Amino acid sequence: MRRTRLVALTLALFSALARAQAGADDAAGNLRQSLMDRSQVLRGELDGQRIQLTIGPKHNEDGLQGRYFVFGESTEILLAGEVEGDDLVMEESRNGRDVSGQWEGHRQGAAIVGTWSSADGSVTRPFSLQLP
Repeated sequence: MRRTRLVALTLALFSALARAQAGADDAAGNLRQSLMDRSQVLRGELDGQRIQLTIGPKHNEDGLQGRYFVFGESTEILLAGEVEGDDLVMEESRNGRDVSGQWEGHRQGAAIVGTWSSADGSVTRPFSLQLP
């Protein structure tokens, strides 16, 4: 009898935790809603280096635009891309004309995680960005 009750309590606890997580995800909305609403500052890491992105909706067209920098470096790198549901795809440009890299990520809880790739795809690096 005790074992049956323990199993029932454990199942109830897991069910409550799952409902709470689903509620938190629903309350936060999807990534598209978060990023297309207004400009935001996101901090995180790119292959272990601390970074900061400023990103927001493009003016008069669909998509995102922004810039990022690596802490300790002065260069700002331009970003442009789009978000669909919880998926993010962006291209970066170091000179404002040519694509120097691509970001592909997916929302996981309160973060966006994914992979940065060089323009030719020969170099890949993990990234993680914390959502506000």
